[in-house]
Amino acid sequence: MNTYNKRAQIFGMSFIPLGIATVRNYPGANVIQVTGEWIGIPVIKGEFKEKIIPGSLIEQELKATITDTGVASADSLHDLFRQEGLVRLKFTNGAERVVGTDQFPVLMQLEESGTPAAFTLSFKRNSSEPAKILKSF
Repeated sequence: MNTYNKRAQIFGMSFIPLGIATVRNYPGANVIQVTGEWIGIPVIKGEFKEKIIPGSLIEQELKATITDTGVASADSLHDLFRQEGLVRLKFTNGAERVVGTDQFPVLMQLEESGTPAAFTLSFKRNSSEPAKILKSF
């Protein structure tokens, strides 16, 4: 779920470490520009929640499931999520949102559990700004 369209669902996710991203962000604007190589994350399902209360920080929460737990995938995911970065979410209604900024990046948590094994990718944070619309340079 997202606050822009309650029927939209996440169907794609990617991540870019802050160290390889060029970010143009203006606090208070609803758009963000990012260049660099976004790394696709093979999620099978995900949920993004954003709670906006005027005068307060914005509560953001993401939970996503990845079923590829092979050695190569696991090593790659562990390496990737040791870094702060930005998360790009693609929704079924065509919207794309970026969570995090160059000043307030996202730090993801990666947990492996279950039978068969799966990864849960998550974060829960308070942000001064909502997820932003990705705009080309």
